[in-house]
Amino acid sequence: MKKIRIRDLSGSELEVAFKEAGIEPYRSRQVFRWLYRAAVRSFDEMTDLPASMRVLLNSKFCISSPEILDLRKSLSDGTTKYLFKLDDGNTVEAVLLPERERSTICLSSQVGCKFACSFCASAPFGFVRNLTQGEILDEVIAIKNANPGISINNIVFMGIGEPFDNYDNVMRAIRVFNDKDAFNIGARKITISTCGVVPGMEKLAKEGLQVELSVSLHSANDEVRSKLLPVNKRYPLKDLMSACKKYINTTNRIITFEYVLIKGVNSSRSDALELIKLLKGIKCKVNAIAYNKIQGSPYEEPTDSETKIFMSTLSDGGVNAMHRKPKGEDIDAGCGQLRISRLK
Repeated sequence: MKKIRIRDLSGSELEVAFKEAGIEPYRSRQVFRWLYRAAVRSFDEMTDLPASMRVLLNSKFCISSPEILDLRKSLSDGTTKYLFKLDDGNTVEAVLLPERERSTICLSSQVGCKFACSFCASAPFGFVRNLTQGEILDEVIAIKNANPGISINNIVFMGIGEPFDNYDNVMRAIRVFNDKDAFNIGARKITISTCGVVPGMEKLAKEGLQVELSVSLHSANDEVRSKLLPVNKRYPLKDLMSACKKYINTTNRIITFEYVLIKGVNSSRSDALELIKLLKGIKCKVNAIAYNKIQGSPYEEPTDSETKIFMSTLSDGGVNAMHRKPKGEDIDAGCGQLRISRLK
C-alpha cells in the first residue's frame, strides 16, 4: 500500500486519518507540532510518542523532504537561493531573504508557470504541474533545517508559478503557516502575489484571511502590459482595477502593486503619469524595482536618473510608492534563474 504524504494533510484531515488507523485522535495535534514546529525529518524523532505508535506511523505515512540540489548565497546581503529537487525529479526554487530583525522566505507554488510573463526566467519552460500543500510547506521546512536558529517571520508567494492558479493548495498551506501549533506566522505577514488573475482575487476577498495581496502591474497601458503579461489580454486593466477596488472595499485592506522598471518600456515620466491616472482613488502602494537582467533577454534596467524621475513623478502625483533595492544581484536571485541554469 502506498504511504500517505503526511504533510499533504490538513490538521483536521490528519485527525481523521489517525482515527482510521486506530490512533487516538488527540495524538494528531501532537504529531502536527512535531511536523512543523520542530520540523522533524522522521517519525523516530518524535521522542514523546510510544515506540509502537512510531512503527505504525512509519507503516502508513511518510515525511517528504526535498533534496537541496543547489544553493547560492549573496556575499553582499546574505540572500540565499535554493533549488529543490522534488520526489518526481522536478525542480523548484525558494529564496531566503534575511534582515536584521526578520527573515522572509519567497516560495514557489508551481513547477513552471502557464502565464508566460515576458521578463520572467521561468516563462520559456512552460508549466509542468501544481505543488501540493506538503511540497509548499517543505520549501520552508528545508530552509529552516538548513539554517538552525533562524526565525521565519514572513512568507511571500512570489517564486515560480501563479499562486491563484493553484488556489486550493496555496490556501491550505497558508492555514498551516498561520496555525499556532505549526509556524504561527501572522496572516498579515503572508503575501500572495498574482499577475492579475481576477477570479482568484475575488475568491481571496471572501476567505476572511488577513493576508496581504500583491498585484504585478508593470504598466498602466493595456498594450504595453499585454506584451509584458499576456494575462492582460484575458483580464485587461479595466477589469483588473475593478477587481482591485472590490477587493479593497470587501476586505478594507490595501493592495500593493509591483512594478518592474524596464528601460524604454515602462520607466519614463509619461509612464509614471499614466500610472498616477490609473491608480487615482485606489487605496494602494507601489513597489518599484529595477529589472533584474536575464541572459538572452532584450530588456535592460533603467538608469539611476530615469528611475529618480519616475519615482519623483509618482510622489508629486500623490502615489504612495517605494523604490525597492534588488537583493541577491550577485547570485542571479530573480525568479527562475537558478532553475533555468539547470534546465539549460
